[in-house]
Amino acid sequence: MTVSKHPSSLTVRLDSPLKTMEFGQLLAKALTDGSILALTGELGSGKTQFTRGIGVGLGVPEEQITSPTFTLIQEYPSSPPLIHVDLYRLETPGEIGSLGLVEYFQEPYIVIIEWAERMHDALPTDHLCLEFVYGEQQDTRIVSIHGAGPKSQTAVDRIQTLLSHEGQHTFPQVNH
Repeated sequence: MTVSKHPSSLTVRLDSPLKTMEFGQLLAKALTDGSILALTGELGSGKTQFTRGIGVGLGVPEEQITSPTFTLIQEYPSSPPLIHVDLYRLETPGEIGSLGLVEYFQEPYIVIIEWAERMHDALPTDHLCLEFVYGEQQDTRIVSIHGAGPKSQTAVDRIQTLLSHEGQHTFPQVNH
């Protein structure tokens, strides 16, 4: 993994699905109750694998974490509770209101929203933005992370601290 840092944002290069999951596990340590993660990226770009890593990091058994493409919302018993949302099948922004997501945008939940670009205007103002793009190799993904709001900017700072301490061998950092 390669990391590029900027104030309250960072870019991470993950070289395999396993590294994507491990990065999710590490990032789980930086999240607090009420954290909202807005994931964007093409189909197959690693959003669910990353979410699986966060779930494992929060204590959810890996085999229980699947993409809620058909159920749209999956709640996992963890501490704090993890809410996994997949908006891939939504066709209109009006459908978002009927999901009842707003009730999860508070403590004690951690909410991860795949295909968050489909509800851009309905996202809380303070959330973590994670954009997943394909890298130059088949299994490489580039993830750009930035905080939209003070709580999320603090989370980015915590992620950078974790990467510099716990991730120094698993996730070597390179500044660009």
